[in-house]
Amino acid sequence: MLTLPFSFPLNLIGLLPTFAHRHSLVSEGGSVDVFWVIICAGLVFMMQPGFMCLESGLTRSKNSINVAVKNFADFGISVALFWAFGYALAFGISNHGLVGTNGFFLKVEADPETAAFFLFQTMFCGTATTIVSGAVAERMKFLAYLAVSCLSSGLIYPLFAHWVWARTSNGEAVGWLGKLGFSDFAGSTVVHSIGGWIALAALVTIGPRFGRFPKGEPARKIQGSDLPLSVLGTMLLWLGWLGFNGGSTLALDGRIAGIMAHTLLAGAAGMMSAMVIGWRRSKVPEVELLLNGSLAGLVAVTASCSTISTPAAVLIGAIGGVIAVFGRDLMERIKIDDAIDAVPVHLGGGIWGTLALGLFGLPSSPELQFDRVEFFLVQLIGVIVSGIWAFGISFSILFVLNKLFVLRVTSDEEQIGLNVSEHRATTEIYQLFNIMESQARDPSQRLRVPVEPFTEAGQIAGRYNQVMDALEEAVTRNTAIVTTARDAIITFESDSNTILTANPSTFKIFGYNSTEILLVGISILDLLGGDQGKRQEMLSTVLEAGRGDLTGRRLDGSEFPLAAAVTLTETGRQAFYTATLRDISERKAAEAALAQANREILALNQRLKAENVRLGAEIDVSRRLQAMLLPKPQELCEISDLDIAGFMDPAAEVGGDYYDVLVRGDRVQFGIGDVTGHGLESGVLTIMVQTAVRTLLEHNESDLKCFIDTINRTIYGNVQRMNSDKNITLSLLDYEDGMLTLCGQHEEVLVARHQGELERVDTIDLGFPVGLEADISDFTRKMQIPLGNGDVALLFTDGITEAEDEGGKFYGIDRLCETLDRIKANPAKTICQLIVDDVRQHIGRQIVHDDITLLVIKRRQNDREFDR
Repeated sequence: MLTLPFSFPLNLIGLLPTFAHRHSLVSEGGSVDVFWVIICAGLVFMMQPGFMCLESGLTRSKNSINVAVKNFADFGISVALFWAFGYALAFGISNHGLVGTNGFFLKVEADPETAAFFLFQTMFCGTATTIVSGAVAERMKFLAYLAVSCLSSGLIYPLFAHWVWARTSNGEAVGWLGKLGFSDFAGSTVVHSIGGWIALAALVTIGPRFGRFPKGEPARKIQGSDLPLSVLGTMLLWLGWLGFNGGSTLALDGRIAGIMAHTLLAGAAGMMSAMVIGWRRSKVPEVELLLNGSLAGLVAVTASCSTISTPAAVLIGAIGGVIAVFGRDLMERIKIDDAIDAVPVHLGGGIWGTLALGLFGLPSSPELQFDRVEFFLVQLIGVIVSGIWAFGISFSILFVLNKLFVLRVTSDEEQIGLNVSEHRATTEIYQLFNIMESQARDPSQRLRVPVEPFTEAGQIAGRYNQVMDALEEAVTRNTAIVTTARDAIITFESDSNTILTANPSTFKIFGYNSTEILLVGISILDLLGGDQGKRQEMLSTVLEAGRGDLTGRRLDGSEFPLAAAVTLTETGRQAFYTATLRDISERKAAEAALAQANREILALNQRLKAENVRLGAEIDVSRRLQAMLLPKPQELCEISDLDIAGFMDPAAEVGGDYYDVLVRGDRVQFGIGDVTGHGLESGVLTIMVQTAVRTLLEHNESDLKCFIDTINRTIYGNVQRMNSDKNITLSLLDYEDGMLTLCGQHEEVLVARHQGELERVDTIDLGFPVGLEADISDFTRKMQIPLGNGDVALLFTDGITEAEDEGGKFYGIDRLCETLDRIKANPAKTICQLIVDDVRQHIGRQIVHDDITLLVIKRRQNDREFDR
């Protein structure tokens, strides 16, 4: 035995190790082998990076950072809590065998023996805590996992450790399970089963990962990202286990060599048994089974490695590997998703190892100084108690917490990966895929992925860029041919005949521009002459034969002869036709020159008529479309907290004013704006704004400043493309729980308080006209307006305040404020109608020069007001 140059008396009553009676910090010679305990504590600490490598490798790369930092964080938490009160609960002076009562916030500066034992036991606590990390990987919120770690290291593990391992300085058991005769040398149950039970409770609470158990299909395996890293982690765990079991003697004596040998043999036996079973079933040696089989063997032998024979150690480890394999099958059958099979390994292996001590313990061991059957029953009781205690407490607490605060990330966060959703941390591969996705949305195909030299992601990026170069070259060559061709070349869908692409000659031949022919949804049947039945018959004939003569129809209605060649192209994503259309008018003109002249005269007359009809129809459609996009009364009635009414009367066929009311969950968003001028162009701009607002809201954009900035960039780009000088003053308001959030520059917002005076809110400093500048983010501000019960908020355009009577006098803001304050007690619809009537009375027979728009928002007081 190693003799150290320091020794100390036996004076740690109530704070000594609490494993079994052979455990003592005091060696046979009376000195404490502090050095050996510290070395073993360091070895056990190696299990923390071992677990980190194992779990990171067995999970997907998009979650690897989250898995790693959870292992790091739970160790820090377990150290802090075990020092503060966990050690005292586990190894303090016992109160009726249930809980330790002293040693809180342990001071070790003057007591190296206690310090060494504290370090060693802290590693045990950290091991039990970190078992949960891998099981719940890829779906549990980081904060929720920290709560589980606190529960494990601060309550569940210390108390159970006290029940089993608490002893007096003379080795007498004081924990109630220890006094009953329950034995666990290094923690098959106290450490591993406890961690497994807590992991099982967490898994039942949060459920499986997305796609793990498809409905009506077999369980889908989610492959780990780095199996060599998992192998490294397992080897680190083997190394740590030598300190885990060998250090549990707390003395450098003759038992250590046998304990370590039994540990290694059990791990090897577990690996081999799991490998044989897995190989026989799947015809391949699954890496995960080798790793987890070996770990299950190590877990199983932990309870008995000092009190069994060598053949028994091999048998116990081998059966532990078998239990890990069939335990995984059971978990899949009952649809419990354990990401790294921690429950079959630690819980299954721990239960077996604890019971195996009763079956294979040597008769000479202190544990078997009484009847073996009786001892086995005691071991079984300990296993059952551990399950009731660890699973019962953890599941009860987690079930309540999950009802109050959801412990699991959302499906979108799980899809993107916890590296990003929980820590905003990315990897090279993730960044590479993001860039590729952006490139896929770029029709020019000129973007390239940045290449990071001497990295795996860089090599992928380089090869990808080579493919894109070749693709761009081929596309450019084909585009050049199609672009310069004198014939019209179009592609259209095989089922709907909607045009997908068209070359410049198509626009020239048919008279459509690119926007009309691609986005308006023109069918190829609209390009072919003759009546509907004849057009379909002609098209079917050409599609079957691959070529034929057709009659084309230009945008202006004129018809001309075409020679068509059509081919069907099928890809993995869609099937479409490619048509080459040649104008054969010159060939046909030689056959009927005089008739052609007469037709041209007729076509000219028809064109003038068609233009007038088209213009009138477009204006009428725009006016109707604008009216259709206004909020419907039934939509407004569904907003229970608010009474809303709106009114818009354009000065021309198509107005330039805009208002909208959109509901998204508990949020209600209001928008009001005024485009410079009115008419068709202004009406189109209001439709653009309405579409942009709805799109952003559907994409869950909640920041009004970002709302305004994005809308401005969109409208500015469209205005520039239209070569227009239009812009719009726009205010957006969000309502939620009695609070209006206002952003954007427009007319004042009037707020009539139910029990107070009217307030005027100026928006001049909250924004800048939309579409006037490319970037107005520096001008955009937000403010909040509380809206109490019965309060009325009024939004309006300058068509009201600048409405002129026959003498040229404006209606004015003061009159509007006076009218609103007088009628604010009425429902919103009545308020709206009374204001409109008052404005019209002011205008009289005068011509209306501007659009009139009004939006009344009143917070309801009670259900009776809603019925009104």
